[in-house]
Amino acid sequence: MKIATAAMLAGLIVPLSSSSPAVAQAPRIERLDVIQSGFLTVRRTGAITDAPGSAAGVIVEADHERFLTEPPADTARVGTIFGVKFRVIGEPRNAVVNLRAIWRIPPPGITNPKTENTYRRDITEFPVAIGEDRIRAFGFDEPWEIVRGNWTLELWQGDRKLLDQSFVIR
Repeated sequence: MKIATAAMLAGLIVPLSSSSPAVAQAPRIERLDVIQSGFLTVRRTGAITDAPGSAAGVIVEADHERFLTEPPADTARVGTIFGVKFRVIGEPRNAVVNLRAIWRIPPPGITNPKTENTYRRDITEFPVAIGEDRIRAFGFDEPWEIVRGNWTLELWQGDRKLLDQSFVIR
């Protein structure tokens, strides 16, 4: 199941001078700076969002994340969570833009027993504010979600890949 840390998105307020014409700057992400990556623990907030492109069909909101200094001895188990904390760098600050997260799942993929669909990619869209820190993580909540191998998280804005991070599940 996909896990996202809860974050308040600040509204965009642009002060305009009355002596010059107003020209809105289109929000643009320059890059995503990785702050931390690896295995972590979180506290689930209870908020759940539908995510039709994901294997589990939902995103579970979480907070109080804590990255582990060492990966667990057995990462292929229910309760394992892995992901990336990143900072959104761009202009104008606090502008809200959409990103797409793609988790590339190793073969044979995840088969959801409720839908009988098999997923080799888990895809969700999410809003971010330029200048904020965010986390995208994947957590094994059910035995059927566990697949050993190399998992890769890609973060995209439109057709631009901004981040590519891999995790080994053993």
